[in-house]
Amino acid sequence: MEQLIQVKKLSRDYKIAKRDGSFLKFMFSREHKIIHAVNSIDFSILKGELVGFVGPNGAGKSTTIKMLAGILAPTSGEVSVIGNDPFKKRKQNAYHIGVIFGQRSQLWWDLPIGDTFKLLKKIYKTPDDIYEKNLGLFKEYLDLESIWNQPVRQLSLGQRMRAEIAAAILHNPELLFLDEPTIGLDIVAKRQIREFILKLNRDYQTTVILTSHDMKDIEEICERIILIDKGVIVVDCPVDELKQSYNKTAVVKVNLNEPVLAFDIVGAIGRPEDDGLKWNFEVDKSITTTGHLVFEISKIAEISDIEIKEQAVEDIIHDIYKNGV
Repeated sequence: MEQLIQVKKLSRDYKIAKRDGSFLKFMFSREHKIIHAVNSIDFSILKGELVGFVGPNGAGKSTTIKMLAGILAPTSGEVSVIGNDPFKKRKQNAYHIGVIFGQRSQLWWDLPIGDTFKLLKKIYKTPDDIYEKNLGLFKEYLDLESIWNQPVRQLSLGQRMRAEIAAAILHNPELLFLDEPTIGLDIVAKRQIREFILKLNRDYQTTVILTSHDMKDIEEICERIILIDKGVIVVDCPVDELKQSYNKTAVVKVNLNEPVLAFDIVGAIGRPEDDGLKWNFEVDKSITTTGHLVFEISKIAEISDIEIKEQAVEDIIHDIYKNGV
């Protein structure tokens, strides 16, 4: 499969003045310290991948995305996006990428959506057939028909974000950078945007790099996760592998046909409800498995219903932030 992005030893440093007591010393000081926002990272991304790029605030996510998009120049290292240096070939790459940065709008505030798209068509030199085809797609799946003649300033946040995504992909980019695309949206708007991103990837093989603090975005959209912390990549693996490798606990809820007063199962702590007809078990997966737990329960009582909840991706990532890999 074609490699779209290649990053080798990529770094971005910032130089800031040292603060040493008084304000005057700080303002006129010639002493500086170096902040490593991104520190010698390596990764590659193939065409058609759905990648979640996550990390705590200040971890280096947005700085990395801006280097990949050609907005920032690296301090050192190599980066290739669709065969080009994104910073040196910014104009050339702009025709092949789409970018959304949170709530920073690329739409014209006082223009209706329809007029905005006509301008973008001219800027990106989008052929008529592609333009018309994409408009039909946007109107059907992003519900843009109802807001087509409304100025951007009159749109709700959900309506504007749908229009932002449409504007970012109007020219059929091979690569789409999404930085917090669902921030501040309600459940319905989030779901609509997630489903559209998946359709875009499925129908057009659009490669998507998504940063989000909403782990539901990552779980529902992404197949792979890159976790960055303090400028260094600490995890790079498929989302399913992350769940399997780092999922340390699970909760198993069982309903029984007859009450049981006590269970003694190694690796599981059980708490009864409803006089022993219902039990909640917390499973330590380093000691036992949920399957073994269910087998042990079934030897003692007949199970009428069962629910297994694995540790959520959000909890796994929180544990990694807190305790390391």
